[in-house]
Amino acid sequence: MSRRWIYVALTAALATAASIWAVPRLDEPGWFAYVGQGGAGDGPPLPSLSPDLFLYPVSAQVVLLAVGVGLLVQIYSTAYLGHHPRYRSYALIIILFLVGMIAVVGTTNLWVLLVGWEVMGLCSYLLIGHEWQTAEARAGAAKAFLVTRVADLGLLLAILVIGETYGTYDIVGAQIASSQDGVASSTAIGLLVLVAVVGKSAQFPLQTWLPDAMPGPTPITALIHAATMVAAGVYLAARLFPFYADSTVVLTAMAVVAGITMLMGALFALVQTDLKRALAWSTVSQLAFMFAAIAAGDPEAGTDHLISHGVFKALLFLGCGCLMHAVGSSALAAMGGLRRSMPATFWTMSIGFAALAGVIPTVGFFTKDSVLHAIEQSAGEDGGLATGTTYVLLGVALVTSFVTAAYATRLWLRAFFGPVPDGRQEHHGHEAPRAMIGPLVVLAVATFALSIGQPFHLGIGVVGTVIAAGGIAVVVWSWRGGSTLEWTTRPLTAELGLDRPFTSWAPAFARGVSRTVVDLDRDGVDVYPRAGAGVAGLTSRALELVQTRNVQRYATVIAVGVLVLVVAAVIWT
Repeated sequence: MSRRWIYVALTAALATAASIWAVPRLDEPGWFAYVGQGGAGDGPPLPSLSPDLFLYPVSAQVVLLAVGVGLLVQIYSTAYLGHHPRYRSYALIIILFLVGMIAVVGTTNLWVLLVGWEVMGLCSYLLIGHEWQTAEARAGAAKAFLVTRVADLGLLLAILVIGETYGTYDIVGAQIASSQDGVASSTAIGLLVLVAVVGKSAQFPLQTWLPDAMPGPTPITALIHAATMVAAGVYLAARLFPFYADSTVVLTAMAVVAGITMLMGALFALVQTDLKRALAWSTVSQLAFMFAAIAAGDPEAGTDHLISHGVFKALLFLGCGCLMHAVGSSALAAMGGLRRSMPATFWTMSIGFAALAGVIPTVGFFTKDSVLHAIEQSAGEDGGLATGTTYVLLGVALVTSFVTAAYATRLWLRAFFGPVPDGRQEHHGHEAPRAMIGPLVVLAVATFALSIGQPFHLGIGVVGTVIAAGGIAVVVWSWRGGSTLEWTTRPLTAELGLDRPFTSWAPAFARGVSRTVVDLDRDGVDVYPRAGAGVAGLTSRALELVQTRNVQRYATVIAVGVLVLVVAAVIWT
């Protein structure tokens, strides 16, 4: 047995244990069914570190998604990255990554959740920077690490406010206390949670770290984008929703962030020339869909879309890895004409793109439909979002659905039907090894299987289908009209310059601050030790004047001194 498969076996053991724990909980009651050991308590809040592990149905689904995708990524990596000299550390960090995600999802203790949250942040830094010898990998890893630290600060402060407000750091105990005594500090808690999830899930204005994480190995990109890192932010927002559900300020702020991010991410994906980066912006946009559902008061619809998105986005990223394995690049210009030479990759990725576009009967259609229905139903309800805000959010979501269908179709056509690049004949593309194709097939089947039992909302479902069909038709019509679909709009191609604060302004500000600190340290703080050293130097030089190293002179000085003392004594006596 190859050493690479040892890590697959370890991941399979973790996935099996998690499944044994999670599967029986899929049919249990919802969020408030379990009273955690932390309780509401009458004493002061204490930072208990007991795990308080428990899974609700949604938690169980997220755990199964994480370990399932993690196992497929490990299998895929045996062929994609199996001969890498640092493969052992790579595979072990993936396992630690999954353990961190399980801790976040499976605990009711906020401090354990924070530990798992930090473990994932560290693992993502190490995995994004796996190819640390390249400048892009180092920069992407550092950017992801620093930006997501903002999220960590938001979560830490939210935990402290919850503990101080409800007298416990157990989520269930705090929710029970809030249901009995009323929700307190909801706006403060909600805004801090919003900071946490905006950073972790790459929402506006902290969205730029996720597309820049592309230098990491493609299997890791699939894991981060589909089942772990960014999914944790959506899960946290849904899990802590009862604490801020009655705060119009928080829900409106979340709706604004979601509306801006979903359309912006979709437009950026529409003009990308690199498949991985386009899929990254797609993830940013789809995460905003989930937050829109939560802002509309339906966290279940958001987490349902989280599960389905995790499956088809993992399929697309792993499929992108197969294309890169064949042509040596993720640039769309290097692809084209791969439909016949890579049939398995073509058909499985076609299913993934259909789910992304929201084509029935894939699961992407049903969960996107549920998000749109949740936004529509929230209009006119008491509390939550204002009616005008709701309709604006719904309009933005429908426009985003159109753009999403358009860019999914564009990527599909350019990768598999586009012109064959110069220097490569059409039949020269080659299918990836079975260890890479197998996970694609499993995820493609899951993309259909998860649609079983999903609700269908006739009105919004028809509207969504017509809009998605319109987006697909526009791109196909342009393609048939001879367009190469190389859409380059300067502002969108430059991503509106939104990365400039992180790449230019923040470093310039940091350099200015550092220079100021150095000047203050040199001219302010260091004055005192330098002055002390100067006084000591002057004193030593003065003493050196009498240190001639001449014994006769020393004897003469002593004799003169003794004579002076004798004379003085005689005079005074």
